Amino acid sequence: METNKIYCMDCLEGLKQLPDESVDLVLTDPPYNISKLNDNRDKSKLNSPIMRRESPLIYDFGDWDNKTREEFLEFTQLWLSECCRVLKDGGTIISFFNKEDISFLGWTSKEFGIRTRTILSWHKTNPVPSFRKVNYLSACEFLWVGSKGDKSWTFNFKQQKEMHNFFETPNKSYYGETKHPTEKPLSLIKELIEIHSNPQDIVLDPFMGSGTTAVACKQLNRKFIGFEISKEYCDIANKRLAQKTIFEL
Repeated sequence: METNKIYCMDCLEGLKQLPDESVDLVLTDPPYNISKLNDNRDKSKLNSPIMRRESPLIYDFGDWDNKTREEFLEFTQLWLSECCRVLKDGGTIISFFNKEDISFLGWTSKEFGIRTRTILSWHKTNPVPSFRKVNYLSACEFLWVGSKGDKSWTFNFKQQKEMHNFFETPNKSYYGETKHPTEKPLSLIKELIEIHSNPQDIVLDPFMGSGTTAVACKQLNRKFIGFEISKEYCDIANKRLAQKTIFEL
């Protein structure tokens, strides 16, 4: 498969076409299987300005995020095992995942020679307000980080103050460039790519979504391979990628 290309196809089919140990970094944001029906009530006239909004909150992310428990775990194991196979010895795999199941990634990938390195936290500085006020605000997402084999992994340590195991940015309402419901901040993705890969390395994202990983690679002089099953999002990602001209690979 060619690098610097987003393939509009099921990642399980695409991953099978990649050779063993052919990518340097896997960085992805797979389905969490946490979709639920949207709250479509009109919130434009609420008294509280913090709760007032013109459009409904999106909780239903699509059919790809609505599986039974068994289907979800089986699907996760399939894509994860393929990613472990195509990752080079000494390479890194990083995945966003839901807090309830993030340990599943570590336990599953262990049999494929992956060592869990850490769990990173992404703190959203402007989380969605709590309407019922019965729990803490959902202000964090988590990333599992693993490395393959016994070889030293690629880890470009920066200044001590930059290497804490958490990141802080606003959520999508501040930085969002597309209508993809789970678009991640470009600044965070670039930080991870800088630390865990080197120029001209190949970065794989099997759930490319709105194309943030590809854009980050283009700006940081990395090669990329991406898969995205939705033609709509694939078109969005390619259009966005074409507009980012800081680096031409």
